[in-house]
Amino acid sequence: MSLNNQLTGICYGKAVQRPSALRNSEQGFSVVKFLFWLAVLGFFVFNGFLVLHAYYTNWQVQHCFEGLVHNRAAQVGELEARDKLAELLSVQYLEKDDLPAGFYDQLQIKVSGNMVEVSSSYSVTIWPFGKVEHVDESGNYDPESLSGMDILRDKTRIDLLFEPYAISNPGGP
Repeated sequence: MSLNNQLTGICYGKAVQRPSALRNSEQGFSVVKFLFWLAVLGFFVFNGFLVLHAYYTNWQVQHCFEGLVHNRAAQVGELEARDKLAELLSVQYLEKDDLPAGFYDQLQIKVSGNMVEVSSSYSVTIWPFGKVEHVDESGNYDPESLSGMDILRDKTRIDLLFEPYAISNPGGP
């Protein structure tokens, strides 16, 4: 048999047949491969939605702050402005549980004359592999003392810091 016949797969005028066991084992993706890639894709899509949800919530809060400022909350006091903000948040379908406690702790509404300034600062933590399990009674942990899966959980966590802010034009309408 010549070298040319070996490369083309033709031997003495006939095509060389591969054994059926080899032919059947290379039919493309198996179900296990498909499920593996589906799980990987699902993992990234799920965590992507968690990140997008955090940014969408911040966008809604920013929109409420701007609505509060433009609706002349300066004509009312600070307590009434807080009530109006709670009303605007509910119009945006945001419940108190949708925002972390840090949002309400850092919420500042300053009313002076015709000017209104509304600001807050809060962070959202996304845990792609779940929260760290070995924490103390206050919920804190030391990254140096972690072991096993908790190391991966700590390394892959995503901390997002948001600072919505709005101020009215003191001289404008």
